[in-house]
Amino acid sequence: MSYFSRLVWSIVSSFSTLKPTQVEDGVIFSLFFVGYVVVQIPSGIIVDSVGPRKVMVGSLLGLSIASLGSAISPSIFWEYVSSLVMGLSAGWIYPTTIKVISGNYKGRDLHNAIGLYSLAWPLSIVTSGFLIPPLATINWELPYIVLFFMTLALSIVSWKVIREERKPISRRSISFAKDIRVIAISAGGFMFFFSYWSLTLFLYKFLLIVHYNPIIAGVIYSFTAIAGIPSTIISGRILDIIGTRRSLLTFVGMYGIFILLIDFTYKFLIPLSLLFLAMGFVRFIITPSHSSALAFIGGKNSGGVSGFANFFWQFSGIVSSIVSPLIVENLSYQLLWAFMGTITLLSLFFYYMVRVNDFNVS
Repeated sequence: MSYFSRLVWSIVSSFSTLKPTQVEDGVIFSLFFVGYVVVQIPSGIIVDSVGPRKVMVGSLLGLSIASLGSAISPSIFWEYVSSLVMGLSAGWIYPTTIKVISGNYKGRDLHNAIGLYSLAWPLSIVTSGFLIPPLATINWELPYIVLFFMTLALSIVSWKVIREERKPISRRSISFAKDIRVIAISAGGFMFFFSYWSLTLFLYKFLLIVHYNPIIAGVIYSFTAIAGIPSTIISGRILDIIGTRRSLLTFVGMYGIFILLIDFTYKFLIPLSLLFLAMGFVRFIITPSHSSALAFIGGKNSGGVSGFANFFWQFSGIVSSIVSPLIVENLSYQLLWAFMGTITLLSLFFYYMVRVNDFNVS
């Protein structure tokens, strides 16, 4: 729901009777990101203190209210407010979920649980493409109304199934910020997601500029998500075999090389399609690898560790949305991909410092 909620407006805006401009669309996206990023560190610390059940229920209720607010928005300004509230609410879900999973699963079971949870990312992208346009065609508010009822129902389910767990906040609770592994995965993740958000924001436009028609460009672009469904299903097994640290080093390295290869394949449909399928497959093994690393490093403080790291990962999206257009306008898309591929490969320096004992979680 957290990831799905941020995708809704990207499709619904084309159907909205509010007729937003590109600038207004950008403000709506930015406000969601700002709200999401702001709550990351406090959300992790608070979920470690008051327990995941109350935090999860509260965040889902906030997301439900924000969805209803978007559905009944009488103006763009109201949509601004709803988007900010949606980001402020959705931002609590990731640290809380990692806390729940790390508290209920250990060792190999944790790998498998993280892998299944990570299906949320590619499935939300694919589902949004199939579900939102037909609903928005009927009524542009309808996707938000559906999101309202889904998040409301999930908040009730969460209250019933998530067990209470709490401990007081202490200096030890936030000492993870001094852990070199936490700093390293935060820095490495910032560099990786910096490149990822650049691809997410500009890859489709690049395909149009190099003369692919909109339909073919959309299909090729979707390969980066569709291929993630099978990879997340088997990601738990991959993590069992090679471990979390080796998984990060291997697949982040491959992803960086794949970005560099865009410049050599974009003129050829089949090689480019295969490249994007490979990128999607690798990308969604990196997702559970990140989450597993946070769960193992954090242990009983996994909520705080997840919130701390995710703050930098998501903040990279704001930085990337500023830097990437400058590179495109002053240089070229080809140099953008070269720069992003290089940044991704350089992130391996930090991932190398993320030493994780996959089968001994405190």
